[in-house]
Amino acid sequence: TRMYQALMLKQPENVDIPSERTVYRVMEYIGISHHPRRKPNGITKADREAQKSEDLLKRDFKPEEPLAKCVTDITEIKASDGKLYVSAVFDCFDSSVVGLAMDTNMKAPLCARTL
Repeated sequence: TRMYQALMLKQPENVDIPSERTVYRVMEYIGISHHPRRKPNGITKADREAQKSEDLLKRDFKPEEPLAKCVTDITEIKASDGKLYVSAVFDCFDSSVVGLAMDTNMKAPLCARTL
């Protein structure tokens, strides 16, 4: 976990920190362990038969000029009256937002309006 990793990074001298598994077992024993109740429900669904897209950027997000490389993202926001989907296009040159759209569903017209 993140807390355990932070402890290991800043481990004081002459102090032995037990293994992460030992801490987990002790927490289970005294009844203070954490069990996530909510299953993750992301908007990305794995489709094993879908054709993978080619990696055109090859992890190089630093273009020489504006609008040479752009990336996109869709974010799901839970609201009191349902879900809201926000689609954005970002310019990798200066991280500016060059396109933005919102809708109550995640269908093709949302992406088209973003562009």
